[in-house]
Amino acid sequence: MRSPESKVPNAMLLRIRLEMSPGLPPYDWWVQPPDEVLLKVHLFNITNSERFLNGSDEKIAVQEIGPIVYREKLRHFNVKSNANSTLSYRANRTAIFLPEMNTINLTDFIVVPNLAVLLIPAYFHDASMFVKWGVNVLLKSFNGQPLVRMSIQDYLWNATDPILDAAEKLAPTLVPMKNVGLLSTIYQDFENDVTVFTGPKHGNAKFFTIDKYDGSGYLPHYASPACQQRFRNASEGIGYPQMLTKDTNLTYWRRSICKLADIRFTREDSKYGIQGYRFQLVPWAYSRTQWEGNPDCFAGTPALPNGVADISSCYWGFPMAVSFPHFLFADASASAAIEGLSPNEEDHGSFVLIEPVTGVPLEGKARSQINLVMKPLTGFPDNIQRFSNSVLPLAWMEYHQVGVPTYIQLLVYLAAVVVPSTQLAISLISLSLGILCGYFLINGLFPRSPFTAQGLKREDQALI
Repeated sequence: MRSPESKVPNAMLLRIRLEMSPGLPPYDWWVQPPDEVLLKVHLFNITNSERFLNGSDEKIAVQEIGPIVYREKLRHFNVKSNANSTLSYRANRTAIFLPEMNTINLTDFIVVPNLAVLLIPAYFHDASMFVKWGVNVLLKSFNGQPLVRMSIQDYLWNATDPILDAAEKLAPTLVPMKNVGLLSTIYQDFENDVTVFTGPKHGNAKFFTIDKYDGSGYLPHYASPACQQRFRNASEGIGYPQMLTKDTNLTYWRRSICKLADIRFTREDSKYGIQGYRFQLVPWAYSRTQWEGNPDCFAGTPALPNGVADISSCYWGFPMAVSFPHFLFADASASAAIEGLSPNEEDHGSFVLIEPVTGVPLEGKARSQINLVMKPLTGFPDNIQRFSNSVLPLAWMEYHQVGVPTYIQLLVYLAAVVVPSTQLAISLISLSLGILCGYFLINGLFPRSPFTAQGLKREDQALI
């Protein structure tokens, strides 16, 4: 595949997308996105809960359950074009269950970590013995168990426990919400104000990358001088800069994973007869790294293994962490307490296929796993201490952009395939016509004179 620079389409087509003018296809497709994104949730059913809690088994054995399929509905509203060539808008996301695409019954029961119970000792792992004594009284009063049998629906959307009501009365700031269902936590108030770069002023390279998120140029919860994380060439995956090359470095942002993740070119691929560049999330996306001299804001205390990133700042200080599914690319210590995982890049890696001229994503799968980090739990009951120094996988999720609408396929094909091909032919024809016109013009302005070579020859013959 030729590089984008070698097949530049009509500049007008790219400029139309750069300017994101209302009423034109690029803007209309973005402001009312089609239902092309599927959310697929995979859970971990614990199969040896009794044996683990009584000490017969050293590790927690899990069985993956899924996928449970939803459609993620994205809406953009309050759209405003700014004088500095940026576009501001509010984005809202919701998840809609798709019965026709599911084979799993949401009323089925699974055994999972009891978040309502485990989050409390996990939060107070380094508290004084007096505080731990109070937590133990609370756990005993409500017979708080670390593992619980509940329906899939409740685990995702309605995970509550009477212990949270009591904890809220004792320490209101400790209980930011009384429903700790996984999807409920992610999608509650999933609405944000975003400003992105647009227009020729910022050019192709910055097109639709984030300028501000909820009014700040820094990641949420990472604006303090001690640990700053600024948005850098970051996109939410709806659109990417135009005129990409294989050396372009892109960054993916998703609020629920709380951090930026770098994506890099890996190979060429095609979809809809359109050649694209396949970019993949780098293996070190959740590892101990530094950027531009900043400290690793996602290491945790003590530092988590490579492949697991602390995101407690985004979850009210509770010890949550993000990783690739099944701890793909992570150090072995990350999954040391768990049996039943089988990481592989094909099923658990992330990628996006982008048409490089227009920056339109043709397909993508963003996969991540949410985990609960259990630090040393001395001073708590034995059934709680069993979870010390472990990382518990709670669920992993895949956001699958299945494709793009037919009319967008046609526009991308026109800009990336048809126009570049015809443009060369038109250029050659124009050049040929220009040469011919120049030839006739020159001959018309300067007819043969007696002083040309042919004229002089005829005069010499006449003199003889």
